[in-house]
Amino acid sequence: MPARTPSSRYELVRLGNPVLRKKAKRVPLSFLATQEFKHLHTALMRIMRTADGVGLAAPQIDVSLRIAVIETRPTETRPSLTQKGPVLMVNPRILSCSERMSTDWEGCLSFKPLRGRVRRPHSVVVEYWNEHGERIEERTSGLWARIVQHEIDHLDGIVYVDRMDDMKSLMLLDEFKERIVRS
Repeated sequence: MPARTPSSRYELVRLGNPVLRKKAKRVPLSFLATQEFKHLHTALMRIMRTADGVGLAAPQIDVSLRIAVIETRPTETRPSLTQKGPVLMVNPRILSCSERMSTDWEGCLSFKPLRGRVRRPHSVVVEYWNEHGERIEERTSGLWARIVQHEIDHLDGIVYVDRMDDMKSLMLLDEFKERIVRS
């Protein structure tokens, strides 16, 4: 487990940091009862919200563990989102995916100035453990399924640009706001 104390400072790591390309380690459920885990959970939520994100995986704050948080709410680039979550996922894995695919815009807090279109399964069944050590199996679709897949990719050392079929859609955030959000 990470050797961090409550006074440790977690910070977002940027694309190029090797931790983003490593497969994160499974978390023993006994870790969920520790102060270290509680501190990590709090840091993930704080950093995600401060950065105006809808998901964050532990490797993005330089902790190579299979933990992610997800929460939707209106953001600068998706002002019509409704509140859902927050959800903490420990050791998440996708059990099944729909054959139906959908393409939508994605961004990443580890390289925030970019946006690109990514094709993913429209719905997934995901298994994870919550902060209380309870096993959850959830069928989800749409944007929530996209975020789940994006965060699990982070836990496997994959970033969304690896999934892009056409790099021509990749654009800077300012252009995205001007051309896509405002249209």
